[in-house]
Amino acid sequence: MRLIWIQLALGLFQTDLAVKHEIDNNPEFEKAHKLLDGAVQVRRLRNYGMAGGRFAGHTEAIIKGSGLMTLGCAGAFLCLLLKKGHELQKLGFALLTGGALSNLYDRCRKGYVVDYVSFRTPFPWLNRLVFNLSDFFIMAGALLICFGQTEKTKE
Repeated sequence: MRLIWIQLALGLFQTDLAVKHEIDNNPEFEKAHKLLDGAVQVRRLRNYGMAGGRFAGHTEAIIKGSGLMTLGCAGAFLCLLLKKGHELQKLGFALLTGGALSNLYDRCRKGYVVDYVSFRTPFPWLNRLVFNLSDFFIMAGALLICFGQTEKTKE
C-alpha cells in the first residue's frame, strides 16, 4: 500500500510535466484563451522567479531553496509512509511532493517554470498571479496535510 502513494506522487509529477510541455511548446498559447466567460484564462507565462515572479534573476538561489524544501517534503513523506493510518496526510504529501518535484524539475532543466492559468476575481492581486497544475497540487496537498493533523489514527 505504501508504494501506491509514491506512484501517485510520480504520476502527478509526470502529468504536470506533460501539460507544461504542451503549453510551453505550442505557439497557440502565446495569446490568452478565455474560458467560462473570461473567469479563467489560459496563456503561457515563463516564470523566471518564484510566486508572482518575485526574485527573477536569482535562479541558482531559487533552485537551492526549492530543492531543500522539496527534499524536506519528500523526507517527511517517506517517514510518514512508514506509519499506519494517516491516509489524508499521505495523500497531501503525495500531491505536495509531486507538484514540488515538477516545478523544481522545470527550474533545473529550463531555468523557469511554465505557468498558464489565471483567474478573474474581485481581488486585483490575485488577478495578476498565474498558476500551473503543480501549484494546485501543492496548495491542495498543504491543506490536506493540515486537515490530516486532526485525523484519528489506528496506531
